[in-house]
This record gives sequence, structure tokens and C-alpha cells, in this order.
Amino acid sequence: MFAKRLLNLLFTFGVMSVCACGQDDGPALVGGPDPITPNVDMPNDTQGPVVSDGGPLAPDAADLEPGTDMAAPPSDQGNQPPDCSRHYARRPLDAAQSASWRYGGGAGYPDAFERDPACMTIVDTKAALEAALEAAQSGDIVYVEDDAEIDITGPSICIPGGVWLVSGRGRGSSAGALLYGTEIVNRTLLDACGADVRLSGIRLHGPDPSQCPPQYPDNCTGEDRTNGQNCRDCMPRTSGIRSRHDGLEVDNSEIAGFGLAAVNLSDSVGHWIHHSHIHHNQRQGLGYGVLLGRGSTGVVKVLVEHNRMDYMRHAIAGSGEPGQDYEARYNLVLENANGHVFDMHGENENTDNGSELAGGRMLIHNNTVLPPDHYALVVRGRPQTGSWLYDNCLARSGPSSAALQRFFTGNFHVDRSPSGSAPNQYNQTGADCEPVRWCYSAGGSGPWRYLTASSFGMDRLALGDFDGDGKTDVFSTSSGKWRWVTSGLGSWKDLNTSNVTIENLGFGDFDGDGKTDVFNANGSAWRYSSGGSSPWTTLRNATETLSSLVLADFDGDGKTDVFTTTGTHWRWSRSGTQAWANLNTSSAALSSLRFGDFDGDGKTDAFSTGSGQWRWSPGASEPWRPLNSSGVGLASLHFADVTGDGKTDVLRANGDRWWVSDGGNSGWRMLRIDSKSPGNALFGDFDGDGTADVFNTGCF
Repeated sequence: MFAKRLLNLLFTFGVMSVCACGQDDGPALVGGPDPITPNVDMPNDTQGPVVSDGGPLAPDAADLEPGTDMAAPPSDQGNQPPDCSRHYARRPLDAAQSASWRYGGGAGYPDAFERDPACMTIVDTKAALEAALEAAQSGDIVYVEDDAEIDITGPSICIPGGVWLVSGRGRGSSAGALLYGTEIVNRTLLDACGADVRLSGIRLHGPDPSQCPPQYPDNCTGEDRTNGQNCRDCMPRTSGIRSRHDGLEVDNSEIAGFGLAAVNLSDSVGHWIHHSHIHHNQRQGLGYGVLLGRGSTGVVKVLVEHNRMDYMRHAIAGSGEPGQDYEARYNLVLENANGHVFDMHGENENTDNGSELAGGRMLIHNNTVLPPDHYALVVRGRPQTGSWLYDNCLARSGPSSAALQRFFTGNFHVDRSPSGSAPNQYNQTGADCEPVRWCYSAGGSGPWRYLTASSFGMDRLALGDFDGDGKTDVFSTSSGKWRWVTSGLGSWKDLNTSNVTIENLGFGDFDGDGKTDVFNANGSAWRYSSGGSSPWTTLRNATETLSSLVLADFDGDGKTDVFTTTGTHWRWSRSGTQAWANLNTSSAALSSLRFGDFDGDGKTDAFSTGSGQWRWSPGASEPWRPLNSSGVGLASLHFADVTGDGKTDVLRANGDRWWVSDGGNSGWRMLRIDSKSPGNALFGDFDGDGTADVFNTGCF
């Protein structure tokens, strides 16, 4: 039995009004009519006729004689339907600047959904998803299991009107369910087939995250109307979710990898796209985050706010009909773009009807817009009501480089709001607009989660667990001090006093107490500082320096050993205290090796590539064994346990995606859509769940 919605969402021109049991109304496009507050009649147990089962009615208490005991009537409490109202209650979305979910949703998002089989239909396969949506009625919630990865390639999946399709993105360490398509076809993955559809807490990934799909290199050499190379018409165009019905809400979701648009809207109003990560929708000549399409009426109205946007041609674009209005506010648009950020085509440009008009009303304010080489706004005609670009933090140097009106003029306002002067900030860096932070992605697939505010980059940092609490800490050296930030949160604290700087330090656990120790090889001795906080303790006298050594636990005793190669043998010093001993016979040089635990036995194994094979040596002490067949070479590979099963996984980047081979012996599966290499990241476990997280610096 599906749960029924207890809360109605009513959409009007530019306004979404939400009854939330005393909470404030939903977002409104500035200048729209007064919001309409729905009347929600809650069930009342005292209403309606009393039905008797034929027995005597219980008397009122006043009818009982003093001292008379009467058995309580049978309770039907156990037959009451579950109280599902909490799933429909809207929670305040006022985020502190330090909240990870402020831009793009994710960790801590107040309106994240909790799995509840009593109130939702739970699915984890394509067949179950299609069956649940086919049976769903307005007010029902379909929950996709957080760990589900469902290939929905094929005909568009229809979400009926009033139905919410949700998962748990950002709850705990959850990345949310992944729905993905693999075919580049003229189709949308999800179709809102009625009004008031909601998509929340879902990852929706398409097959086309690149500017020019590599499948069709010879067909993508034409020029578009801006005289740039483009792939507009070289192959089919994909979209993430489409709606031709009023009131689509997309929140706390990640939508990436679509050649046409992440969100494709037409002939409808009252849409709310918020707190989502929208990225890698960047096909040349197309590539939109939110598209206001022509349709049959040309009327589209949408509010876009608190999203994290990156790698797109246009974050928002409209086809130019005078009935198209959008408001973009409080969005973070990062620096990677291949076109101007906010756009409105001209009606004449598309229809050649001689009209000067380009959309209706555009309000663009309080955004951070960081692409340095592209306009923040281009309007290709005269808006019927007006466009306003104001109160934004912009990378461009001034009004003329931030905004452009083409073909026709008028109703185009920069540094002004509808009510008066409201200048933008120009020539700003990301650090001028937003705090610079460290961040991590849980398991490499979760939403970015803020750590502490710091401008320190990767080259100044190391990771380890210096207090033994199971969570990764951040380490650096500065001005004769070793310093650390516990779990990457809070402020720098002194760990030790030393003039040995980070480039001359290694890390391991040489005393087996579960805390990361700091190691140094100074040319005459190896020494370590327990937990990084004690004085130096000499391990042994040795002339080998850090560049010729690997620190890892090759015998599984919980203590770090020291490894090197000689050209004929692999040698090790057990716990760094014993004399060199031969571990294996091999001519493989240190530069041709990588290390991990590929069988999960707690011992470090050696890994190498060659002749289309990956191979491994268990404990680095046994002969080579085949691990996998792959022509991907060592220089392109990276290693971390992103599945949390105790086995080292193999990662690579290719085509704006990260791919992972589980344990190094499976086929490739996609981990995330990202244009940066795993080699530019560090790996640690910041939430203590046993799974490697991706750590990054310079996060906004």
C-alpha cells in the first residue's frame, strides 16, 4: 500500500507555495503574484458517523456510578496506518556558510529522505523500478536503495504526476542510488509524465559527459552560430529528466553526462531546481544544465537556486519565447565552462520571424560565477520584461566583459535589480567569493563534503591517522613545526617541533599501535617519531634514503616494513629494525612497481603491468601471478580501497570519467564523472567507515 501525500505543492507563475505545518512558504520568482497557500484538511478522528458493531455502546464516564470499574474497549491502534507525514514535511533550507549541502545538496541536507518500507515502495532493480512507477499514484514515494546501480538504458522511464522518486544521497556516507544510461540516443532517461513530480537524492548519469563524443570525431568539424567548433548535430542528444508538466522539483541530486540538458523543460511553469550538483553537460553547441525549451506554447518558468554547477556550455539557457522566465540565485558556478554561463536565445534567431524579443524575465543575482574566459550572461535580443544581473560575485573584470546583449537592445540591466542599484563584484577569484576548503567524497562517489577552511594545497600535505581513532588526519610542516588537523576538521594544532620538512618524511606504523608514525632516512640512520608527536627513535643505521624505499607491511604483523630493489632481488627490513634480507628474486625496478593488498589478507602485495597483463606477487615474496587482462599501463593507474572490502582497487581516468576495477581483477565500472585525474587527489578515510575517500583541496 503506497503512502499518500499529506502535503500539496501548488505552483503558480514563478511561485511555489508549500504548506509545511507552520514553516515558511516555498521559493518564489521575484515579481510573481501572491503565493497561494493550499488548504490541507488533516484527518480528524471525531468527524464522520460512529459505526456500531451491534454491541452496547460504552457509556460516558459521567454515567458510571462511583467506584464502578469498566473494561476499556478493544483498541484498534494496531490497525492504524503508519504515520508517513514526516516524509512530506518540508524542512528549512537555510544553510550556514560552512554547510556542505549549501551548494549542491549532499551531506547534512535537511530534506534528505530516510528509507521507510512502511511509507514507500523500495526498489533496487530496473524491473522493480518500472513496476513501482507504473503502479504509483499521486502522493506515492518510490525509494531506490542507496547502494543500487541501475542501468535504465532504453525507453524513457515515466514518473507519474504527484509521485516522488527518491534515494538517500547525503544521508550518512551515502552517495544515493545511481540511475544511468549507456546509449547516446534522442531520448531522456526520466520523463515527468504529470505535474508535481519530485526527484530527490538520486544520481542520474548519462552517456555523454564530453564536449565532443569520441565516437564521432569526423562528424564534429562544423561551426555553430558563434563560429566555434561544435558537436551540435553530429550525433543524437540525450537529456536527464524532462518535464512538460507543471511543478517539477529536482533537489539533492547529481545530474551529469547529458549532451543536450540535465533538466529539459517546456510548456510548463512552477519548476524548482535546487541544491543539486549539475555538471558535465557540455556538448559543444548544446550542453545545458537547465533548458527552457520551445515546446508548443513557449511558456516555461523556473527557479534555479543553491546548485553546484561545473563543466557546462550554459548553466541555464532558453529558446527565446517571451513566455520564458527564470530566476537564478545563490548558485555556485565553478570555473570550467565552454560557453557563457546564463543565456537566452532570441525568438528571431530560432524562428526567423523578425521578432526583437528574447525571453520574458530573467533575474540573475547572488551567484558566484567563476569561469574566467566567458560572459556571465548573454541575451540575444530584447527581453519582453527585462533581464537583471546584480549582486553576483564574478570572475570577469567589469560590466562589459560580464554581460552582452546581441542583435536587439533594450530591457537589459547590469548592476541593477528591479528596485534599484545593486552592483556586482568584478575581477574576483574563487577565494574572494567563497571560503577555500578541503573536502572529500565518500568512497569516491559521494557528494563533496566540506572539511576545514584552508588554502594549503596537496604539495604541502600528507594524510595519516595520528591519533588512532580510525579517521584520517591532515599533516603539514611549517616554521620548524609539525602540525595536524584532526580528521581534517577544526584548526591546525602543533604535533611536534622539528626542522625536517614534509618532502623528507615518510609515514607508517613502526610500533604497531595503530597510529601513523613519521619516518625519516637522513643518510646515516632510519628513525621514526611515534604518532608524529614523540622524539626521534632510531630504527637502524642505514644509508638508503627515502626516494629508494617503500614503506608497507609485507608480513601482516601490523608493523610497517621497509622495502627496496637491487636489480636482481627485492629486499626488506622487517619493521625497519632488521638487517636487509631477500624477499624475492626479481629484476623489476622500484619504478615499475606499485603496492596494495589485492587479496585482503593484510599483507602488502607487489603489482606490475606488461604484455597486456596486470600481475601481482602476494606479499611481494611469491612468483608473479596474473591478476587481470588489460592494456592500461602503470602510469595511468592509481590504487585505493574504494569499495571497503579490504582489498585494494585499481582506478584510472578516461573520457571525463573515473573507472574502477574491484580488487584489480574485475572489469571496469564507472566510479564518478570527473575531468580531473585520481592522480591529482589523495585518499584517506575521513568518516571512519573503512572505505577510502577522495580528498581534495581548493574546494568551494
